[in-house]
Amino acid sequence: MNSTILRGKGIVVTRPRALAGEMLTLLEAQGARAILFPAVEIEAPENWQSLDDALHQLVAYDWVIFSSRNAVAFALSRLQSRNLSWPVGPRIAAVGRETAKALREFGLQVDLVPRRFSSEGLLESPELLDVRGQRIALFAGDQGRELLEKTLDERGAITDQVLCYRRRLPGTNPTPLLHAWARGELDAVTVTSPEIFNNFYQMVGGLGQRWLKNTPIIAISPLTAEAVTTVGLPAPWIAPEASTAGMLAALTEWAQGLAPAP
Repeated sequence: MNSTILRGKGIVVTRPRALAGEMLTLLEAQGARAILFPAVEIEAPENWQSLDDALHQLVAYDWVIFSSRNAVAFALSRLQSRNLSWPVGPRIAAVGRETAKALREFGLQVDLVPRRFSSEGLLESPELLDVRGQRIALFAGDQGRELLEKTLDERGAITDQVLCYRRRLPGTNPTPLLHAWARGELDAVTVTSPEIFNNFYQMVGGLGQRWLKNTPIIAISPLTAEAVTTVGLPAPWIAPEASTAGMLAALTEWAQGLAPAP
């Protein structure tokens, strides 16, 4: 990446505060003005029963699939707080590179990371094509997609959806962000899930929604890009892979004046 291409650019980071550090650091290293505006809050589940039940019977599963870094953080922190250890037996799958990295940081071996970092990519993996009769735990948050559970059930697996955390719409006052926007200090907005985009769109209100029509948006995946165009906004730039590195690559394409891919 050209180390100066993003210099001076005001780029909004909408990831949850706890997960935004890497993106903020890399943007600032490129000379960008990173503007943190979390569009989702991550909280512990109201009830730990689903997670506790799964953690106590991990040895019974053939696969444990982690849908996000949040799922890793909450599940494995809970495992440690209950003085439990990860058993020998279940294989571990991660939806993407950053989820896999979080698992390895906890000292776990990751057996499957798809080439395409998404639920669809995971379901394309040969290891999960023939799962008839296998028990699979899906560690995820609330309000998540049902694609993994639905497809694995259709393939004959016995799947348990394990609630690890909750998502909430933040109550952040958008006025400072809108003022920066009005001063011309906001050059692009990054969004890393359909939910985050929809929350951001709601949070900035009618004025921000009008400005978004002329503000470049960088989306982490085609699914997130679809959320952007669904509300009538221009097609965003899409990361070549669902990762921080992919987001930076898409930001570089935008900064170089390249048009979004059709």
